[in-house]
Amino acid sequence: MEKIEGKRLNNLDILKAVCAFLVICIHISYKANLGDIITPLCRIAVPIFFMITGYFYYRTSKAPLKQIKKVLVLIILANLLYFVFGIIMDGKPEIPNKEDIMNCVLYNNSPFAFPLWYLNALLYVLIIAYIADKVNKRKYLYYLIPVLLVTNIIFGEYSIALLNKDFDPIYMRNFLFIGLPYFLIGNLLYENKEKLIKKLTIKRLAVLIPIFALTTVLEEHFLTLAHKDAIGDLYISTTFLAMAIFIFAIQTRQVSEENVLAIIGRKYSMYIYVVHLIFIDLFNKYVTVSNNILNNTIQIGIFIASLLIGVLYVKFKSKFLIVWKKCIEIGNIVKLKIWSGQSE
Repeated sequence: MEKIEGKRLNNLDILKAVCAFLVICIHISYKANLGDIITPLCRIAVPIFFMITGYFYYRTSKAPLKQIKKVLVLIILANLLYFVFGIIMDGKPEIPNKEDIMNCVLYNNSPFAFPLWYLNALLYVLIIAYIADKVNKRKYLYYLIPVLLVTNIIFGEYSIALLNKDFDPIYMRNFLFIGLPYFLIGNLLYENKEKLIKKLTIKRLAVLIPIFALTTVLEEHFLTLAHKDAIGDLYISTTFLAMAIFIFAIQTRQVSEENVLAIIGRKYSMYIYVVHLIFIDLFNKYVTVSNNILNNTIQIGIFIASLLIGVLYVKFKSKFLIVWKKCIEIGNIVKLKIWSGQSE
């Protein structure tokens, strides 16, 4: 996590680690009534990921184009990983058809693993932000925030209640209706952080967070009770809950850089997000349990397993880069000697 005005916001690193776990809880939900309470609350995870990116945009140690390149490389590696994993699981490769490619291009839906839509959406959002800044028009994007979020509510979670129809979630689960508005909210939170700190004190947030959590659960409860719960990602209260928790993380006393959760969030949260579905698929295929205790604790096991993969990947990557740099240095020395010999 980068330093902002000399202060390191390690709490946001912790929030990233927590959100990575919440994503797992969405994709392998808790059983019985516990799931009805926890799953709606977990919907804040991806919005917060985008908000954190928006909050630190252009204030990170990397230039925008390097950020875009980094995400693009991760997209390629992640899709390749799930392509190979699909061959291992099914015994044959999954070849995307024209519809799969169109859904990927238009709606960020990966043909190999549905959670990878987040990476595709992040790439699109970073490109849009980069272009908007180049033409000095980012401020006009802010007017889109309420329009995009309301559209998501209408055609997403509330589509059956309002339109009597359930739409494919890919139409709302993409860069336009989730990625861009929450990224822009992150921008606004940074630009207005001093005002927010004065107005939204820790005491006020300590009241608002439980209220928004309760209204989120009640939204899910009443929609389900009325048989109007569509396949969506956002409740009306999701945005308010995500923002309140985000601001609370900034407001409270920052933990040490050596905090375990802060390290996990800072270094490995993205990799946990990318690989967790592999362990969920393996669990669903090879483990059959009727015990609710195991069903409601497996999320922790999947988080730990995904974390270990992230740690191994980071270590491998660092060693690979060291070897790669050595090879480049040797190559340059060889070229120099060859050039020197030819000049003689």
